[in-house]
Amino acid sequence: MARELILHIGHYKTGTTALQVFLDRNRALLAAQGLHYATAPVLFSKHSALAFSLLREAGVTELMHNFSKPETATALWQALFDEARALPDGEALLASSEELIRLAAHPAAFDLLRAEVATAPDLRFRVVAYLRAPQDHLHSWYNQLIKMGANVGGFAATVRAQMEPVHWDYALALRPWIELFGAEALVLRQFRSELRKGDALYSEFLEALGYAVPVLSEVPDGDPNPRLDGRLLPYKRALNRVSLRQRLREQMLSLATEGLEAEDAGEPRLDAETLRQQSEAGIALAAALPGASLDAEAMLKALPDLTEGPVERMEATIVLLASEIARLRGHVAMLSGRLDLLENTPAEPDESRSANGDDAA
Repeated sequence: MARELILHIGHYKTGTTALQVFLDRNRALLAAQGLHYATAPVLFSKHSALAFSLLREAGVTELMHNFSKPETATALWQALFDEARALPDGEALLASSEELIRLAAHPAAFDLLRAEVATAPDLRFRVVAYLRAPQDHLHSWYNQLIKMGANVGGFAATVRAQMEPVHWDYALALRPWIELFGAEALVLRQFRSELRKGDALYSEFLEALGYAVPVLSEVPDGDPNPRLDGRLLPYKRALNRVSLRQRLREQMLSLATEGLEAEDAGEPRLDAETLRQQSEAGIALAAALPGASLDAEAMLKALPDLTEGPVERMEATIVLLASEIARLRGHVAMLSGRLDLLENTPAEPDESRSANGDDAA
């Protein structure tokens, strides 16, 4: 039975980071089932050098994340093929990088991959990808770009002018993989919010490939790649356009985050629906009292509405910016006070100059 090489190609923002951390931490347990997570080239639990090497040789320069690995694409891919060939018959090697999905947006890079795959007719290939509802995906990727420090425009402008088409054209993203390996080699799943709970994502991913979550597996705590609070996006987007030291940039973002946490006023004690139900029950009880003279119908039409829409988000942004302005004005006032003190302090005579006769007539 041929050895198998499984390529997990993304998509971006479909739990890839969490999956990669899980696979990396549970290598030994997965290997016992015959699924081996590739050992090289791995960085931050993923195999992005496989994609970046192809993109670099195809002349791509954007979103390369300072990739500087000296090895050629051929060296990296042939090492991967050799690792798969070294496995026992019937076992599989898995490599994962969401950067691989980008190859479809750069035909020259995919042609390089096609040439590498042609040298491995002895291996069986499978490709696994998760897709997300396009609007959710676009907003999530926009959030990620800003979080990474990219200088982008507004959402609509960024989608039209600064995102690669694989982010909305899933036919484009998948077509070259289908042409290279055949439709039967593709394993496609939809990323849904419920997959964030517990080990649901890891379980579905492994089951789709014919494996199971190991009983003693280590599951990552929390989200290893959390999204930036949406209320911070305009602020962070503006920070990305200013030349600042990284430490100062991080400090400003941290202060802004603290401000939004204060705006949230701590953990909510009740969900909005429960609060409305309690208010409704209270009105019904009060209206039923013998001495009550209440327009219950009018009151029930004005139950608490805690929906947060554009107005509330705008208010949070105004508070954030007002706090920043106040902080800057306080800093300017402090510096002005120091300058006034320095300017109004009489200069002391230079005793050394007088002793040397420098001030003599």
